[in-house]
Amino acid sequence: MGLARESECRVFRGLRMKNVLIVVLLSWAAGALADPGPLVIDKSKRGRASDGDIEAVHQEIATGTTDLRKIRLAIVNGMLETKGRAWTYEGEGDGYILARFDYRGHTIISRIEYNQELVQLKFHAGSEAYECENLQEDGVCYKNHRGYFNYTRNLRTSIASNLQLVSAGASS
Repeated sequence: MGLARESECRVFRGLRMKNVLIVVLLSWAAGALADPGPLVIDKSKRGRASDGDIEAVHQEIATGTTDLRKIRLAIVNGMLETKGRAWTYEGEGDGYILARFDYRGHTIISRIEYNQELVQLKFHAGSEAYECENLQEDGVCYKNHRGYFNYTRNLRTSIASNLQLVSAGASS
């Protein structure tokens, strides 16, 4: 019994290390993404979703506070409180958090960039149906499965709600 449990622990640690390495490699590859900023949709791009879908996911959110710890906490709470399935913490770096959404074997990883003024969701990675077909240099996904836009919009809405709570608490 003890030997079987020890073997399970080694396998689990190996899987965790593999996930950490994947996140590090993905983060390194996407390191050139810009800081959060005003969303500008290029109307001349062909093969893209509607402006409304792109804005619902990638529109910047005002933080309402300059306290980066409160902003980070609002983002993490937003990930946990998202309508439907919660997003999981996948990692973070200076000024961003990676959030993962898994549904029926498909995965979305969003890069949530933040500073003292803005929070913005950007496409980081996707598998199967959620691979971005028209990814812009700034991390904005112009064409993806409708599920990507629905699930990521729910995440953005939840983060915005949590930022409003932080902002209301800061003004009291």
